[in-house]
Order: sequence, then structure tokens, then C-alpha cells
Amino acid sequence: MSVLKTPMKTMRGNLLLTQTGDVWGFYRIQTTSIPKQNEKETDAYKRNWKQFFEELTAYKDFHLMMYPQEFRLDERLTDLKQDIAMDSDDMAGYYLQETANLLEQRLGKLTKSDFILAVRLKMEHIKVDAELKDNIFSAFSTVTDTIVNLLGWEQDVSVSFFQQFDQAEEELANLVAMVGGVRLTEEEIIYVNRYNFLRGIDHDVVEQLDDASPEGITNTLIDPTIPSCLKLNGEGNEGYISFLVVDEFHHNMAGSELFYEAQSLPFSVEVDIKAQAESKSKTKMNVNLKKQQLRESAREQNRVGDEIDASVSTSDYLVRHLQDEIKKDDVNVFNWVAVLIVDGKTKKECLQRAKVVKRHMKSAGITCRIPVADQLTLFYQFLPGKSLDITNRNWLQKTTQDGLAENFFGVYADVGSKVGFFIGWIDRFEKHKDLASAIGSSRDPIFFHPFLANQQVKGSKTRSPHVLITGDTGNGKSFLAKLLFIYISMMDVKSLYIDPKKELRKWIRKVMLSPEVKRDYPLFVEHLKKFHFITLDAEDASNWGALDPIVFLPSMQAREMIETIFSQVYSFKGKDDIHTAFLKAVTEVLERKEQGEQVGSKHVVDILCKHDETAIKKAGEFLSEVTNDSIMKLCVHDGSQDALSLEQRISVVEIENLDLPEVTDSVESYTNAQMKSSAVMYALGKYCELFGQNKEERTAEFIDEAWMLTSNATGRKVEKQMRRVGRSYKNALFFISQSTKDALREEESGNFGVAFAFDEPTERDDVLKWMNMEATDENVDMLEEMYQGQCLFKDYYGRTAKMSVECLFDEWAGAFETVEDTAVAQAEEKYL
Repeated sequence: MSVLKTPMKTMRGNLLLTQTGDVWGFYRIQTTSIPKQNEKETDAYKRNWKQFFEELTAYKDFHLMMYPQEFRLDERLTDLKQDIAMDSDDMAGYYLQETANLLEQRLGKLTKSDFILAVRLKMEHIKVDAELKDNIFSAFSTVTDTIVNLLGWEQDVSVSFFQQFDQAEEELANLVAMVGGVRLTEEEIIYVNRYNFLRGIDHDVVEQLDDASPEGITNTLIDPTIPSCLKLNGEGNEGYISFLVVDEFHHNMAGSELFYEAQSLPFSVEVDIKAQAESKSKTKMNVNLKKQQLRESAREQNRVGDEIDASVSTSDYLVRHLQDEIKKDDVNVFNWVAVLIVDGKTKKECLQRAKVVKRHMKSAGITCRIPVADQLTLFYQFLPGKSLDITNRNWLQKTTQDGLAENFFGVYADVGSKVGFFIGWIDRFEKHKDLASAIGSSRDPIFFHPFLANQQVKGSKTRSPHVLITGDTGNGKSFLAKLLFIYISMMDVKSLYIDPKKELRKWIRKVMLSPEVKRDYPLFVEHLKKFHFITLDAEDASNWGALDPIVFLPSMQAREMIETIFSQVYSFKGKDDIHTAFLKAVTEVLERKEQGEQVGSKHVVDILCKHDETAIKKAGEFLSEVTNDSIMKLCVHDGSQDALSLEQRISVVEIENLDLPEVTDSVESYTNAQMKSSAVMYALGKYCELFGQNKEERTAEFIDEAWMLTSNATGRKVEKQMRRVGRSYKNALFFISQSTKDALREEESGNFGVAFAFDEPTERDDVLKWMNMEATDENVDMLEEMYQGQCLFKDYYGRTAKMSVECLFDEWAGAFETVEDTAVAQAEEKYL
């Protein structure tokens, strides 16, 4: 029963000493997030691991582990509270706790995949002190563990023995660094060992780490009497676990991606691989023997007149290919065994999950078995520090290093931030029948913090806090924008939402007037009362001049913006005299402002109307008529009223009666009303730029229908300046538009640190390029098949994932509606 013995003796730092005198180094592999559909990126990752396994061959034994690390959601949300505004503390505290409750209610204990690599050090290159070595190994081989402890050998091992391995471990650590490996701490290595005895048992990870000690690792009672699973009793609780063994892969292992496939299940699954390098001489002998057996089989089938089996032909091809491969110096065969481990609170739940794993893996081309009587043996065989026993040939795989690399170790679908607000779920590019099933099948929540990009967070690939949200009308971009705005409104941030469609007030008012919401969610209603709504309605005289450049802009910027505004309704092209007179009038009015006079853009028009030259006078009269009694009154007034306030913490600026052209319309086709609306949008954009220029406070601006700003060169200049503000100030711009074309301009592509791209049928190749995805037919089809509420998300680490947006709170979702269901639409769904 030596196989059922715990291999661990003791440990120091990231090294573990086994009962047989082997020393193993333990390393955490930092996860890599790769869109599985990016074939070039996927292939490059596998090549890197193939090269690493070639370097690792000299170490002979290693162990790949993927286990579910506790997400520590409560701790993360507590850290997030540091960014909450004082006047939103109660409301934010409630909803952050609700986030934790709802996610744990849906998923149980939240986990994320943690990847551990254990490698047996090369003992033959280590000069261990002879006397110390003799004493220790003599103790191991002649006395029981209890006597070793009584004699004090544990202490001798910890302080003296491990020092002999410092140089060898340093070399191994440098090698592991090529795949992003970092040393485990001693507390972590104790927990990784202890976890094997805690699977399926509720326990506190922080408590386990605080109380970490080698003596307590195996403090669990294991009951092996139940077929196909084990019952564990410990920590005052019990749980069940079941090992599934991988029996068969694809012939060439291509695309197997075992570790990644296991993560796509709706519950946590562990994957372990124990591997051992085989000597070249043994491999050549085995290959020759196998080749001879295949030839004899073929001859026998020919002799009796049968056709040669396809399996014989395939095996013969693979053997010949392997013969060619092992002639290369860096190619070796590895023997390895892979297991998947599931747990459950009951035997029934555990075995049901095992069957689900088996079916899922079969659909991926991987055959698994659920051993009935070998569960306890597998438990001990896969404990850390136990070398692979190749005398037991059951379930043994034989591949070269590239076969091992195909398992996709270290890849995890991860996007967003570690500390942030919940915004949705990762969709691992699977096919679903609707958005609800896509959400229901995901175990990968996405969190997002809007102000981390310019904080120089380790690993971040951008310093820009700006966010791009693009996509065709009706796909969900406004819903996402409003969700982010509500979250930011809880933060210690001054926020502004530009709402040209006047949607937000309508739905927020509807929610606030709901008796059920007022009764059940008073904190939310009180928070919504903090929203300061400003409706820029030209029919209301109190709004006239609210966006007058003369009033709210410095002189230099005002000059440029006035010309932009008037250029929308009057062409100065070929009219040099009129243009010159106009510019002189602007200069005069700005000088009068500097002298303390109350003036506005209307005075520029008045000067032109009084000009001696008839042509200039007529131009002034035309501009007077165009700007009088129209939406242009918002920008052209006499300076008698204040411009928009920059003091409110949460502001929503609406524009009434704005006639916005379609994104596909050419500027030449704009109507007069649309030209005037464009002028107002430019002035509003300039106001937003000024809004974010206070270095003493964090600011966020949401600009809906933002493509209006970039429909010509002047608007693009305003928008570009707004983005530059965020780099040196604490300002984040949320640019909500139907097109990615402006973002794709090469000289500006780095200005958006984060992007959410909903489907836009006419720009799918551009969308994929912008989102770091390959423009393959498969990816184009993936965009086409996305449901309303799904998008691609590229975070500030440069990672991209397909996501399903979700708001966890019904009372919030009611405030984000952009389309109201009709009775007929509801009836349509009734008959599905």
C-alpha cells in the first residue's frame, strides 16, 4: 500500500521535500487570456509552451495543476468601497453586497482557475552535504515519521538541507519565468497541498493560509467505500469528489485544449497532469517494437485476404512520423496521465457533475472514464510531490512536447479588472439559443473599474482612461453606457451624461414614480434624486446662451468655436470680404468681453448687420434670421444668462428638438435643421472638454450619439482635444457612437484604453481589427450571431473577450430601457 502514502515530508519556501528524498519546486503560472478564435495567437502560445517543455525535459518529472482558487469577492468589493462618494455610501454599500449575494446565489462560491507547476529538481547536479544526507535518508528509510519528528530531523531539514538546493532552484525559477511562472510562498504551497484534502468541503481560504502548517495538511478522513467517488470529512463538514481519467485524445492532439475546455463547464472542474520524460533509447526501442507489431498485423490481414484496417494504417503513419520526430535532439516522448476532478456537497451532485464532464469532453473529442474502484489510488497518485508511476499503464498517454502543449495550460478567459463593478459575463464563443442561456452557462463574471487605466497598474497596456462604446442601433450600447453611468454616479467622481435623445430622464422618472420601486428600493430612489437634469430647449428662453462660446470659453477657444458654429449654417467659401468682416467682429466682441462688458455671440451678428458694405450687411441679416427662433439660440445669445454649470456632481444634459442626421448621411445631404443641430453638438463637445479640465477632481463624461462630433474635421479636432484631457487630468471620456472608423485612425488609436464593440454589420472587419481579433470568416460569423446585449470587450490589459452584458438589479434595468414593449410585442413572445 505504499502507493497510498502521502508523499510530502516537509517544505521550505517554494520547495517540497518528499518521503523518498526528492525535492520539488512549485510555481504559479500567471494566466494568459487569449480569444480561442485567434488562431495565430493561440498557435504562438502553444509554440512557446512546446519550447518550454523541451527545456523542461531534463528535469524528467513535472506536475501541471489547475484548481479553483477562491475569488474573494467580498474582499474585492470592500476594496472598491474606497472609491465610493460619501453621499452615496449607503446606496453603494447595499448594491455591492447585493452583487455578492446574487452572484454567490447563482454560482455558489465564486472561483477562478489557478495554474500551478511543480517540477522535480535534478538531484544528480546537487552536492548535498554527505553526513546530513546520510542522516536524513537513513531516518526516512529506517524509522517512522513519528520518530523522525521526535528526533528533531524536521528542524534539521528545514534549516540546513534545503540550502543545498538554492542554486538549482534559481536555475529552475529562471526557466519557469519564460512561461510567466513565479515562486509560490511557503503558506501558498502548504495550502495547495492542503487543498487536496479539502475538495468539496466548505472552508475559509484566508483562515487556512493564516493557520498554514505542514502538520495539519492531511487532517481529513477519506471514505473510499462509495463506488466512483470519495467522501471527505474534515473541518466539521463533508464533501464528495470524483476523479475522471482521460482515456483518449485526438490522434495528433491538435486543438485538444484540455485545460480550457474544462473551464467552460457551469461548475468548477480541476485538471491535473502528471508527466515523465522517457529516455531516447527506450523510445526508439518502443517505436521499433510497435512498428514491427503493426507490420505483422498488416501481413496477417493480407494473408487472409482482408483489407488492412484503417486503425492499422493510421497507427503506422503516426509511428513513422514519430520516428522522424525523435531523430531531432530537442524532441522527446513524455508519458503522462491526465485527470479531471469534480466535487459536490452530496454523492448525487458529485456523480451528476462527473457525467456532465464526461459528456462535454466527448463533444470536444476527448474520451474520459469514471473509474469505479480506483478513486483512492488516483487521489494519492495525484498528490503534489508524487512522481508518475509508469508501471501502471492504465490511461497512460504518450506524446512529444508539442502534444503536451496542445493542452493549453495557463490560459484563462479573463477580461476587465480585479477590483470593479459587475457588468456581465464572458461568453467563450459558444453557440446559445438566446442571451439568457449565454448568461446562464457562464461562470466567468466581468468586473470593470473606469479609473484604473492611467494609474500605472502592472500589466496595463494603456494609460488612457477613455472608453469607446460602438455598435449598430438597438444592439445594447446605450443600455451598457447607462449601467456604467449609474455605477460611476456612486463613485467620488463628477460625472456628466450628454443625452441628445432625451431618453434617460424619461426612464428614470418612470422608475422613481413606481410605487413598488419607492417601497422596495428607497436608497436607489434617493440616489436618483441627486441627478441634476438640464434640458437645453431652445423654446425655453432661460436656456438661451447656455452654450454660447463667448460666455463659457477662453478667448482663443471661443474664436475657433464661433467660426465652427456659424460655418454650419453659412458658407464663407469664396467670400473673403465677408469672412474677414466676420473675424474682425469676433475680435471686437472678445475685446469687449475682456473689458468687462456683458456680450455674447449675438453681438457678432449685430456688428455684421450694421456694416456699411451691403454684402456684409446682408450676410449678417441672414445669420440673424438663421439663429433667431431656432435651436441656434442655445449657442448664439447676448451674454445676459449664465452658461452651463460645471459644479454639479451628477449632471445629465438633454437637448430638446435636436434633429440629428443618420451616421451614414454625408455632410452635403444635411438639412438646415441638421446643420444647426451639428453646431450645437460641437459647442456641447467643447463644454465637455472644459468639464474635465480640473486636475483636483476626477471627472467622467458620457457622450451619446458622439459620432456627431466627428462627422467633419472641426468636430474631430474638438473630440481629439477632449481625449487628450484624460491623459494628464483625472478625466474619462465615454464615447458612444455607431461607428469605429474614427477610432481606427492610426495616429489616434491609442487614445481609447477600453472598448466595447457591439455588432455593426457594415464594419465587422474593422471592429475585429480594433478589438485585437483576427478578421477570419469564423470571427465575422461570430459577430453576426451575437444577440442583443452581447459585444466584444477589450480591456486596458489588451485582452479581448466576447461578453454578455447584464444588470443584476431589475430596478436599475427599468431606468435603462430604450425601447418600450407594446402589447402586441408581448403577445408575439407568448406564442413562441
